[in-house]
Amino acid sequence: MIDAVDDKPERGLLLPLVAALRRIPSLMDQGTRNFVIRLLGNELREPLTIEDHPNPVVHLSNLAEACNQHPGRLSALLRVVGLLEQDSKPMGELRRLVSEMYALELFETEERARLFTLLAGVVVPDIADIYRAVAGDAAPGLRGPTTYVEVFSALENLNSRPDGIPRPLVFIEHVAAKVRTELGIELRRWVEVQARKLELVDELEAFREGLAGADPVGGSTATAPPRPGDTAYLVLMLRREGPTGDLFRLSHWRQLGFRGEWSPLPGGDKVDTLDGIKVHITALIEQTERDWARYSPDIKVEFVLDRENLNLDVDQWPAESDDFPEPVGCRYQTAVRSLERMADDKYLRVWRKRWTELTTRLGEHAPVPPDHSVRARDATTAGIRELMSVLSRRHDVVSLVLNTPPHPELAGHDEVAVGMKAGVPLVMWHRTDCTTTGFLDAVGYLLHDEDDRHPLLERVRRARTTAFAEGPGRHPCGGLTVLYDDPMRRVLPQHPTPPEEVSVG
Repeated sequence: MIDAVDDKPERGLLLPLVAALRRIPSLMDQGTRNFVIRLLGNELREPLTIEDHPNPVVHLSNLAEACNQHPGRLSALLRVVGLLEQDSKPMGELRRLVSEMYALELFETEERARLFTLLAGVVVPDIADIYRAVAGDAAPGLRGPTTYVEVFSALENLNSRPDGIPRPLVFIEHVAAKVRTELGIELRRWVEVQARKLELVDELEAFREGLAGADPVGGSTATAPPRPGDTAYLVLMLRREGPTGDLFRLSHWRQLGFRGEWSPLPGGDKVDTLDGIKVHITALIEQTERDWARYSPDIKVEFVLDRENLNLDVDQWPAESDDFPEPVGCRYQTAVRSLERMADDKYLRVWRKRWTELTTRLGEHAPVPPDHSVRARDATTAGIRELMSVLSRRHDVVSLVLNTPPHPELAGHDEVAVGMKAGVPLVMWHRTDCTTTGFLDAVGYLLHDEDDRHPLLERVRRARTTAFAEGPGRHPCGGLTVLYDDPMRRVLPQHPTPPEEVSVG
């Protein structure tokens, strides 16, 4: 944490603020004051330590001092106390006083929270240099290590630049130039939203032109932008939500450019019916295309599904909001992944071993030799035991073709569950019938053909486009699901975020 030089000219306004709070009758009660402090901390989304005291004036003085450190706190205080006092005369006097003390915060609480969520865990070593460059020589200094929240808050107390751009926006622009490309896009988009609200779009464009031609603050440069054709990922996680089972939670991550470092940027959650989730996914895909268009990456789409949803036809969901949309699996290399295996490290060791076998010895873009692939016999108890035995004996097996598609009622006790527990990284099946000659021939070509030099998932994409051209039910690859699961690229939300939208049908 940092220590900022205490240089606040508004200190002389503390006594009038205490007097205004003291005139509010409800704040004379200690329980009410404690309630206000708790709600204030929740509203600000930051720890708020205010020393308690049995004397109301002393306690209110401590509260006023804490809020007086930042205009955002004063604005939040007005909202919280306003819930109790509404339009009372003392409340009106408090509002008038605060408006005279500060021009209230430029950025809404939700917008600030989104920004700091984006910056969580991001390290920029020369953040103090950026602060000095943005704040100017006359600004309060910083001592010791600092955080984004503290720097942003300190800059909010300073006057805007001569062009009218608030200094916190300038700070975020500098940070965006030093982080990975995908995060930089999100940070710049956040700045653009604020600039539009403040009617400073032209000024922001002019500032960015100047920033592009200047040496980076601190001498460091941003992560190299992706080259055309670099791999990029849109990862979509789908889980059931709530007791009724008719709602789903959609989480997503994006990474633009993948050259060994897996650090996807999480997005907000959505909760909706399955039909609503499809609409949200289409919107995500379209927004991703807009955001990444100038980089021309090779976009791959992955669906992380739990056992009961593993057989959803996600590759056939619409990739665009047109009247006659192209399916996701035709436009992009699309695969599903196992949520349960991703969430439990007890499967990780064998999973990594088989993945190494697939990508190192066999080559990720080479066909899978037939002797490194097995086909499940049937879903009977005897068939499951036989499959378990084969996979236990043969650690060189890297692909599995199911005899029976996954069913929710058999979740955890079927062929696909055996493959997941044994660490098989590549599993194929037909969503309705895995035993037809046409399907088995198609899978044999996709896995083993030596003349087709396309990577496996590109073969699958092309087969799906052929199936789409022939129409529903006429080609076996129209119902093909491919589970292609890389243990080095896991995504797991530690704490599900509040959904941005909720529909109840």
